[in-house]
Amino acid sequence: MNYLVAAAVLVLLMYVAISYQLYRRAFVPPRPSFLDDFTFTPFEFQADYEEVELVTADGINFGAWHFRQPGSPQTIIVSGGHKGQRQGALGISVALWRKGFNVITYSYRGMPASDSAPVTFGIKEVLELQAVIAFARRRIPSARIGLLGYSMGAVVSLLGAAGEPGIQALALDSPFSDLRQLLVENVRAAIKLPGTAFVWLAGVMFWLRTRSRLSECSPKDVLSSLEPRPLFFIHGGADGITSVNHSRRLYDAYRGPREIWIVHGAPHTGGYFADRPLYVERVAGFFARHLGLDVSGHLRLVEEEEVS
Repeated sequence: MNYLVAAAVLVLLMYVAISYQLYRRAFVPPRPSFLDDFTFTPFEFQADYEEVELVTADGINFGAWHFRQPGSPQTIIVSGGHKGQRQGALGISVALWRKGFNVITYSYRGMPASDSAPVTFGIKEVLELQAVIAFARRRIPSARIGLLGYSMGAVVSLLGAAGEPGIQALALDSPFSDLRQLLVENVRAAIKLPGTAFVWLAGVMFWLRTRSRLSECSPKDVLSSLEPRPLFFIHGGADGITSVNHSRRLYDAYRGPREIWIVHGAPHTGGYFADRPLYVERVAGFFARHLGLDVSGHLRLVEEEEVS
C-alpha cells in the first residue's frame, strides 16, 4: 500500500513539474542579460528612424522604432514572435522601409527595455499593438496601416485588427489557430504523452498570475471580424513548432480575400531566411496593392515557379 501511495505522489509531482515547466516556457519572460545592450539597432542600417517610448492602456511602458518615409501614408506595423524583441524584425523592417513604406516595429511587455509583465501570447500584447496604431495615426497624416506579424505576433495582429476596422491588410507568418491546441501539440511532441491535462494545469497557473484564460487566445474565433480585409498567410512547410495546418485552418475558415504561401522546407518563421529577396518582394507587393503604394520601380517580377 505504501508503494502505491509513493507511486501516486511521484506521478502527481511529475505532473505538476511538467505543467509548471510548460507554464514557464510559455508565459514567463526571459531573464535580463548583459547582452541585451549589445544588439543591432536601425543605426547599423543607416535608416531614417526615431526611437519611440510608448505606454499601453494598462500602463506598460515599451519601446518602438519608427522608420520614416515623409509624405507617404502607407505604414506597416511589424509584430515579432514569442518572447521577441524589435531587433529580431530589423531585416524585414529595413527592407520594407527601403521599398517606400513607413515601418514601425516594437518590443513586447516583459522584454528588455519594457516593463516587466507575463507573456500572454497576444491576449494582453494586443494593448501594445493598439498603442502603436494610435501613435501611427498621430504621427503619420492619413495613415494607411497594414500589419505584418510573426508567430505570436501574427496572432497579436489578428486579435488586434479584429477590434480596429481601420487596419487595411494583414500578412501573417506562421500563426496558430488556437493557443490550447498549439500547446497540446507541443507537449505531445516533446514528451510523447497526451498534452491536455498538462495544458489544463498550466492554464490554471496562467490564470492565477494574469486572470486571463487560454481560451481568450483563439484567432479562429475572430476571423469574421476581419472581413472583408485581405489576409496573406505565410508558413514554413517544415515548421516543427506550429504545424502548417494552423495556417491552413485559418485560410480555409476565412471568407474574405486571402492568399497562402507555403515555403517548402522552411522551419518556423523561416520563410524570410529561405529566400530573403523573394520574401521581401512578395510581402512588399501584397502591401503595395492593398495600401496603395506605387512600388513598380522597386519590385522585380516574381516568377511563378518561385512561389510554388
